[in-house]
Amino acid sequence: MYENKTVLFAANRGYALLSSRRELINRFLADGWQVVLATANDEDSRVLEDLGASLEPMTFNRGGVSPLADWCAYRRFRQIIRKWTPSLVQLFHAKPVIMGTVIARGELGQSVKIVNTITGLGHAFVKGGLVTQIASAGYRMALPRADITIFQNRDDRAMFLKNHWLPDASAELIAGSGVPLDRFTYINRIDHDPERPVVVMLGRLLNQKGIPEFERIARRVRKEIPQARFCLAGEEEPNHPDSVSMDWLSKASDVEYLGRLSDVVPLLEKADLLLFPSYYREGVPRVVMEAAATGLATVAFDVPGVREAVRNGETGYLVPERDVEAMTVRVLELLRDHSRRLKMGRRANELARSAFDIHAVQEAYLGVYRSLGIYI
Repeated sequence: MYENKTVLFAANRGYALLSSRRELINRFLADGWQVVLATANDEDSRVLEDLGASLEPMTFNRGGVSPLADWCAYRRFRQIIRKWTPSLVQLFHAKPVIMGTVIARGELGQSVKIVNTITGLGHAFVKGGLVTQIASAGYRMALPRADITIFQNRDDRAMFLKNHWLPDASAELIAGSGVPLDRFTYINRIDHDPERPVVVMLGRLLNQKGIPEFERIARRVRKEIPQARFCLAGEEEPNHPDSVSMDWLSKASDVEYLGRLSDVVPLLEKADLLLFPSYYREGVPRVVMEAAATGLATVAFDVPGVREAVRNGETGYLVPERDVEAMTVRVLELLRDHSRRLKMGRRANELARSAFDIHAVQEAYLGVYRSLGIYI
């Protein structure tokens, strides 16, 4: 019988835990564990709290270094660790991983098992310079103190191992966070009007997510196909250093901005193509997996994380990073070829069912915990 059945999950915000880890959290709760969430006090976190988890609100400043905010987060996380003394800590995102690993190991020693998940490298590793150096130093300091670090794509794992930021034996690969295939089911788009195609993009409103590229492609494509619609949905990030200006977006006349959607399925039902011009260093982008599950082809840049979710020439197209001209050509090709789009969509659905099942991802995580002696 395991004496200390307390697990702590930490992430930048509740959405990351609710969208990808809800079933995992439910599994711990059903097995009699005390589940503690160290994350933002937002609507998504409170949904998990209603399920039985204990929410310890805290703020991880995103998008760069903020000495005062980071120091406050450090002190708050240490307070939470001392209060709950968990036997397992599962950390997501850069600052929770770096800060949480150092604090948990320092406060609890070998009595705690620490599992990290690198959900992509994001803004810090695209921007370069001092921010990248600080993030690199943080990973180098923290990761050897963890028991296991899970990578969501092969490129990130290879880079960390090449830089000797952690031992080979503690680096695991579990591709992506998975998709609930009972919710994202195949959509037959054969009756869609080929003369009025709908191109969609979903993502936070950051430049590195490819919003400016989406607008440029929309403008070029609509000169050739004026009836094509380009729909963008995503959360505003007004405090992020890479934020897209809402004033600029309001003047982008070729793009329909839909705001943040609580449910993306209705938009995917209307869509004929997913355009994903992100170069943000994603783990494996959730929206590409969700679109694939519904049978939607994708055109994207050939960058880490994305190449795990798109089979070039089979489920969509990958083009060189930031090559807007090449991406525009591929979008036009697929908008003009209804049958090829549908064929790629069917293959995308097959890929999703074989590789993106969230239940398989959950089992892989449970296998990691069990390998550390956690009885769940």
